[in-house]
Amino acid sequence: MTHLPQWLAAETDDRNLAGAIVSMAAASAEIAAILRAAPIEGQTGLAGATNVQGEAQKALDVISNDIVLKHLRANPAISILVSEELDEAVEMSSQGTVIVATDPLDGSSNLDVNVTVGTIFSILPTHGGVLQKGEAQLAAGYVAYGPATSLVVRIKGATSVFTLAQDGQWRLNLAEAKVPAASGEFAINTARERFWDAATRNYVSENIAGETGAAGKRYNMRWVGSMVADIHRILMRGGIFLYPLDSETVGKGGRLRLLYEANPMAWLMAGAGGKSTTGRQDILTVEPTDIHQRVPVIMGSADEVQRVENWYAKA
Repeated sequence: MTHLPQWLAAETDDRNLAGAIVSMAAASAEIAAILRAAPIEGQTGLAGATNVQGEAQKALDVISNDIVLKHLRANPAISILVSEELDEAVEMSSQGTVIVATDPLDGSSNLDVNVTVGTIFSILPTHGGVLQKGEAQLAAGYVAYGPATSLVVRIKGATSVFTLAQDGQWRLNLAEAKVPAASGEFAINTARERFWDAATRNYVSENIAGETGAAGKRYNMRWVGSMVADIHRILMRGGIFLYPLDSETVGKGGRLRLLYEANPMAWLMAGAGGKSTTGRQDILTVEPTDIHQRVPVIMGSADEVQRVENWYAKA
């Protein structure tokens, strides 16, 4: 069975890029071990601080960020780290050739109820600086800490899925993930309906109408509240994830962060045949203006994303 180092050797001859992925995989394996014992250790509560976005930090947000910092500092290939949990970008190695942007622990509000959380990361070339479009990414990935610990990663070709084995090795179990073009599932927080724009409301209304509506088929709604968990489900069996711009988030530009949430997930979706958009623009073409910039995020099965884009075009 193929292990991560073998896969990397076949995917790229850039040893620094491969090393950055290995460092994130090693950090994630350590985070997975911490999460398994977190309830016993009393680490699932609040840390008593807030991050740069003004969000209350969980103890495990801080612990996970420290673990990522430790692993990346030990790798001279890393020039800069951007983290959701840190106000500013961190200078690492002056000789580094790649930048890592990460959300060390996505969905941490779910920790108290033992729901899947994750780590998301994006890797960019140092020469382009921190604020690069998503299409400039060298690689991206996420780790889902669920019943199994899954590493989903893409360099330039297909999006591949690894599982963390009991011996600590990442073993390839899906070489080419494929998101079905059509689906009967959508993921959105319907409690925010009062804030939605017309395009979002019309798309969801069509889905709820089922066979009697314009979509002509029955839909189910799924919403975990952990981006990694929702995207992993869509990657495996199709669907669409929506966190659109709405009347409450418009002042901030959206809800999810471009560099270390939207861009890496859009990169992975592209490698699996899916689509990603803000509603009006391909996420991977958005010009970043700040390391913590927020954007609307709509991604998943290509036909479903196209339907949403059609509604935005009408608007």
